Amino acid sequence: MKSSPHRPSIELLFKRGLGSAEIARRLQISSSTVRNVVAAIKKRGDASEVKKSGRPRSVNTRNTRAIIKKRIIRNDGLSLNRMASQLGIARSTVQSIVKNDLKLKSYKLRRGQYLSDKSKAMRLEKCRKLLQHFQVRRVSDVIWTDEKIFTIEPLPNRQNQRQLLSKDDSMSPKRRLAHNRLFPKSVMVWAGITATGKTPLVFIERNVKINSEVYQKIVLMDNLLPWVTQHFAGGPFILQQDWAPSHGSRSTLAVLEAHFPGFLDKNLWPASSPDLNPMDFSVWGMLEGKIAGKVFATVDDLKAALEVAWASIDDGYLRRTVNLVKKRLRACVKARGSNFEILL
Repeated sequence: MKSSPHRPSIELLFKRGLGSAEIARRLQISSSTVRNVVAAIKKRGDASEVKKSGRPRSVNTRNTRAIIKKRIIRNDGLSLNRMASQLGIARSTVQSIVKNDLKLKSYKLRRGQYLSDKSKAMRLEKCRKLLQHFQVRRVSDVIWTDEKIFTIEPLPNRQNQRQLLSKDDSMSPKRRLAHNRLFPKSVMVWAGITATGKTPLVFIERNVKINSEVYQKIVLMDNLLPWVTQHFAGGPFILQQDWAPSHGSRSTLAVLEAHFPGFLDKNLWPASSPDLNPMDFSVWGMLEGKIAGKVFATVDDLKAALEVAWASIDDGYLRRTVNLVKKRLRACVKARGSNFEILL
């Protein structure tokens, strides 16, 4: 028997001596409802509802599924815990509906560089130029360089920054990017790789401003040039660098022309393109992974750990990583200069 909100009123009137027909008339409800409640009173002495035995009815209903689907369409980054709390149901039920009924899977947010329409057009043009350039020159001759800040504190865990998507949408532009805006306070590291070797790590203290003079002396002349002279032994090489102000000043360009001829200039290397540089799309991440989860008491301890991790990177890894550059250039062209890693 379906529960009636009139049970208390029916019980009160019945105990006052009113018949079923009169109770139904006064409460304006059906006589059958009154008769059922009266029968329960006669049987048990009151009108309280008997708790049903057996397995409780599932909350995985069509209506619940529709509500969850609508909420995910409105916000596909909604936490399953929050959704379960808002709906008053178990998280396991929400998880089951999302996975088994809606066929969605939780994906971590992709990370990448923000690109304006102007940046995309520029990347498209220069990626085409680079592909033509590497038909004549060898990618294996490029020294890929970059700088990165490392912190003595462990990296934040972004495991819970996720997004609910179907399998098809996980490979589409719907998969959002999470832009990194964190600037750790520690030590700046400069480094470079080729397909056949790696430069020394160059540590630049936090209180040292990397202007043209510092970049030319500490990075180019004191570290890179001696390494290039020994590693390539007079053979051809190509220097790649980003175009930070200290890298593109007149005095720095003069040093590059004199000691690193054939470098990838501004007409070839696109700005806002860490996804094209092996140091950015692979090497730094590998180095971070080797020291991940460790807390260093001092910056010197961090430097020592980085040196050990850097020494462990072998030539096989370098060769495989550098060989990915052309594939990435082609993917960038296919994506019309936009973020392209979903195409890889």
